[in-house]
Amino acid sequence: MTEFPRRGFRRGFFRAALALILFFPLLWTGCRRRAEENAAAGSPPLPQRIVSMVPSVTETLFALGVGGRVVGVSDFCRYPPEAQKLPKLGGLYNPNTERILELRPDLAVLLREHRELNEKLTQAGIPTLEVDHASVEGILKSFESIAQRCGVPDAGRELRRQSEARLAALRVVQTGKPLSVLMVLDRDLGERQITQVYAAGKNRYFNDLLRLAGAENVLAETPSPVPTVSREGIIDSNPDAIVDLSSLGAADWQNADEIAEIYRRDWESLGSGVTAVRAGRIYPVLVDYATIPGPRFVDFAELLAEILHSRDGEESGQKGAD
Repeated sequence: MTEFPRRGFRRGFFRAALALILFFPLLWTGCRRRAEENAAAGSPPLPQRIVSMVPSVTETLFALGVGGRVVGVSDFCRYPPEAQKLPKLGGLYNPNTERILELRPDLAVLLREHRELNEKLTQAGIPTLEVDHASVEGILKSFESIAQRCGVPDAGRELRRQSEARLAALRVVQTGKPLSVLMVLDRDLGERQITQVYAAGKNRYFNDLLRLAGAENVLAETPSPVPTVSREGIIDSNPDAIVDLSSLGAADWQNADEIAEIYRRDWESLGSGVTAVRAGRIYPVLVDYATIPGPRFVDFAELLAEILHSRDGEESGQKGAD
């Protein structure tokens, strides 16, 4: 998991003040020269007031070391903790355009899905940067494009390098047919029995993660990215394993074991005719980053590889909850 260093306030304050006093003339000269170079090259000035409209972008900005420039985030941005203190600007489908404009941002980092918001901000003279977080390759590219736009290209290249190194290290050597996995995003119950689920279908992000973890999505060819699957449909698809993400918002980390066990028992109502039930491959995943395609996607890929290919996978799905 990405870690962010913390320094003592008093020591950091005095060191920063001393550095400012000693090196301000040099700093000012360097900044002026950089601004002149950017102007000469036709490049836009480096953004100092950034807004982010999805958690994955917010986490990327902080991982790149420019979180201090972020002045507003979406309603759902909760990591790192510093992001929770920032003004909230709505969500993917209900952005608060007026509030965004009030913050006077000089850059809005958006997803491709933000087409309407992108148009409104562009018309208002707000520079935007559009990134693709719908696939692993898109996420990796965004590290570099966001870093380049923010003037920290080395940080973007390093974040990508570290992520790719970790992905390469977890590649599973296949000794047979990959496990077929039902990736459940939400589910409906009737008397503690599964009635229907909302699963990952033709979804590049989850399909990429499962392939990296040495598995395949049993619904990969379903036209919808999030199909609704009936109880009978689950039984007919007969997955080798079930990864249940539906408990993410309900987890009390002090009772994680109990919650995971309850969710596993619910799946047993499908009967032993389902391979995943018969083999005991039911994996409730409680970690909050499982559905956020930002820098921590590598953590989730590693977790998937561990739970799908280890004997003690039943307990592994709760790791990262602390």
